Amino acid sequence: MSTRTETFFGRVHRFVRSEVDRQLLLSFLSPVVILVTWEISSRVGVLNPQFFPPPSTVLVKTYDLLFGPNAELIHQTLVSLGRILPAFVIGGGLGIVLGVLMGWSETLDNIFDPVVSAMYPLPKVVLLPILFLIFGLNETSRIVALGLAIFLLVVINTAAGARQVDNEYIEAAKDNGASNYTMLREVILPATLPHIFSGLSLGMGVAFILIVVVEMVAAESGLGYMIWNSWELFTIRRMYVAIITINVLGILFTYGLEWTGKYLTRWREGL
Repeated sequence: MSTRTETFFGRVHRFVRSEVDRQLLLSFLSPVVILVTWEISSRVGVLNPQFFPPPSTVLVKTYDLLFGPNAELIHQTLVSLGRILPAFVIGGGLGIVLGVLMGWSETLDNIFDPVVSAMYPLPKVVLLPILFLIFGLNETSRIVALGLAIFLLVVINTAAGARQVDNEYIEAAKDNGASNYTMLREVILPATLPHIFSGLSLGMGVAFILIVVVEMVAAESGLGYMIWNSWELFTIRRMYVAIITINVLGILFTYGLEWTGKYLTRWREGL
């Protein structure tokens, strides 16, 4: 292993330890307290175990849905991720590009800001019937609905960050003969990274919320469908397994993006 590679992994290791060690205990303390309280309350009858089964039994059901004869959890999870990830890549990518351009160009900002501002507060679920009319009742409609929600959050955060770039940096780059492309790549984009990752993190969180709604009302597979189907069949432990799975995935992806953003912008600590 090269020194350069070791140095890179060493930096990542130190960063993760510095971020996780301070937060890990507090982050896990409240969920553990809730789960222990839930377990005891359900066992002694304070909570109705038909509606709130003990977490230990939900854990057993999780194992069954992973490895038992009715194993479906991996399939349903991959179906949901197969909708979220393409929407995230497309919506997030377009949001970054347009957001940087809007923050850099007043003309583009004047053109697109009214449309973005009008679309942002609109619940994206209400667009599903329109998307179904345009694309049909298929995966395209579901991915477009998710991608639109991600796009709006990313473009708003990115544009706000690009607008806040210090004019001194821009003028210094111009004085050194920087082209428009160089200006965007070397000045605007690096300075906007914290806002970009903030938008990506928010967008990913919203995507995991929206995927449940989309799959409940307009899908026959995925974790959202699994939650709704379990409620209809009154298979409550199966419902909780799907809820916990979507929650854990949302936490991992959302906080993973936050930590990635902090790592890539760790140079800001020296400012």
